[in-house]
Amino acid sequence: MSNNTPNMPSLFSFFRKNPGLYFRGMKNQLKQGLPMDLLTLMGDYIKKTKKADSSPTQLVANFTAGFPVEFLLAFDVWPGFPESSACTAGMCEITQPLIEHAEGMGYSRDLCAYMKTSVGAFDKGYPYDFGGSPVADMYFGTNGVCDTHTKWFENEARKHGRPYFAMDVPCVVSGSDEARWAIDSDYIVAQLYDLITFLEQQTGKKFDEEKFMNIVNKSQECSRLYLEFFDYRKKIPAAEYFVFMRVFMYAVFAMWDLDAGIKYYRNVLEKMKKRYAKAPEKIGKPEKYRLMWEGITLWYGTDFYKELEKKGAHVVYELYTESSAFRRKKTSTLDETFRQMAKEFTSATYILEQDRRIPFIEEKIKDYSIDGLILHANMSCRPSAAGMQDVKTEIEKRSKIPVLILTCDMIDPRAFSEGQVRTRIDAFIEMMEENQKQKQDQILSGGTGQWQTINR
Repeated sequence: MSNNTPNMPSLFSFFRKNPGLYFRGMKNQLKQGLPMDLLTLMGDYIKKTKKADSSPTQLVANFTAGFPVEFLLAFDVWPGFPESSACTAGMCEITQPLIEHAEGMGYSRDLCAYMKTSVGAFDKGYPYDFGGSPVADMYFGTNGVCDTHTKWFENEARKHGRPYFAMDVPCVVSGSDEARWAIDSDYIVAQLYDLITFLEQQTGKKFDEEKFMNIVNKSQECSRLYLEFFDYRKKIPAAEYFVFMRVFMYAVFAMWDLDAGIKYYRNVLEKMKKRYAKAPEKIGKPEKYRLMWEGITLWYGTDFYKELEKKGAHVVYELYTESSAFRRKKTSTLDETFRQMAKEFTSATYILEQDRRIPFIEEKIKDYSIDGLILHANMSCRPSAAGMQDVKTEIEKRSKIPVLILTCDMIDPRAFSEGQVRTRIDAFIEMMEENQKQKQDQILSGGTGQWQTINR
């Protein structure tokens, strides 16, 4: 089983039919300000995905975020990642017509905008660069990051008549103990062995343990280097910001070329080490306000983040990007690797339950010298936005910093009201400024006063 003909149109044919849309998308991508080596890395994935799509022999598998891509690579299956294509469409700022097109097909507005962007782009014949995705030979989903993922790819597999493998990750709830973890671990490990059997049946190849472990070791190294970069974001001023970081995670997330990802991260780290070896005054001005962002980025919101920076407020940490690195511990055997994967699936920082989530955020606020926290109440991802009022209340009480809840959407611009957001951001900036003044006054007076919420 393999693709006999390309499923996605070429970028050139898309340009001929949609020149205005093409130029608008490219213009919006360029304003991201991403470094050329990162753009080249992203372009490499798009280029190779198109090549795999058009190959009569190369098997292609579409997978969801959080799925263990190493298994696909071990069977020489190309990893297609439609979610990344939807993100690219978001950076091009062309998602709204695609989302509305999907809604016209019967999909509810309450559903994931990633999914609707992908469905709309495929139905309209858009290339990968603008939200499209290939018809895969097989589909893989997991609810480890999002429940919608499993139904999205189940539906795609059924629509195209292709095999589908779903991995069920148990939801860790508050109060879970070691006995519960052992049961969940056994359950996940059993599914990983089922995954091997599934891939053997679909590819006609036998599982090569040595090859798999070599790939896992590379993904662990890729994750290690990626996470090392966060140490430089603790420094004042921090290294780079969210607009860069949200794309920086592509290499560790999609894993299409782990060697290239490792090389890229090493090069970036070398630049960071050289930069911070200089005298502090040569690095740059300290941030006036250091922000933490909790939730998925606004892919269409480059201007929003740049506007924050103009006001002296820079995002220096976010759980969204840090959680992209799944392989956080070195393993040497197959059983050890499967057990560690099971632990990573159920303890990813982005899906922590409240009794671990709030202390985790509190610790990061200290580590990164955070002045204010923005919680993104994502209209496309209601579960990830659950409990945010509790987070706001607890963090304001424990960490004594202002917390702002913004109700928007990661990729659907219809949920973003520029006037309302601007007003709330201005008030948020004032609160951080007042908080800093009060802290300074306490230092000067030796008092123990506490920050008070400013009602707007």
